[in-house]
Amino acid sequence: MKFYKIFLLIFLIIQSFSAQSQEFKKATNPDKILSDLRKSSQATTSIQADFREEKYLSFLKEPEKASGVFYFKKADQMRWEQQSPFKYIILINGDKLRVQDGSKEKNMGSAGRMAGQIKQVMLGLVNGDFQESKAFTLVCMESSDQYMVVLTPTNKRMRSVYSKINLVFSRSNLRLKELTFFEKGGDKSVMKFLNEKFNQPIAESVFSKL
Repeated sequence: MKFYKIFLLIFLIIQSFSAQSQEFKKATNPDKILSDLRKSSQATTSIQADFREEKYLSFLKEPEKASGVFYFKKADQMRWEQQSPFKYIILINGDKLRVQDGSKEKNMGSAGRMAGQIKQVMLGLVNGDFQESKAFTLVCMESSDQYMVVLTPTNKRMRSVYSKINLVFSRSNLRLKELTFFEKGGDKSVMKFLNEKFNQPIAESVFSKL
């Protein structure tokens, strides 16, 4: 149960603003969209960005807010660092997964298979491997200026918490702009990426030090 809660926290960190204002319809050529998105992700070697998160809960009038920084380096290095309102870091470096809550590092050594699933899903959402994942079924939608890929979880554990995951991409540059996780109970968390930098050098210490 301890690591299941960590699993949920990780997913709540990687939420983004929902695109409900857009009028999406089923894509006329989903195979081309997925192919173009795959090419874009394959050409991306690194990402640096700030993020702003808002978590909408049914029992709160105002969303909970958080902010921090995000780093990704191909193929299997990632750092999610929430800086406000409290420090929380998720660090992936190859086959290692480390989590720091406040000033204390959590012991992930006994997480085993769960840790592997966490890494696979997190990296897959960033590097485009979600297209090949058996953990989801997917549907492509489009609007005048955006594409949306709707992922429906097939994994029993994930399906018990989330009804769907929406990834929204800009049609002009094929970059991921929004990522929304819809919880079974009706809550959702949203995140916006700011000040993005692509294919720029990132110090190795970013992925080795908490």
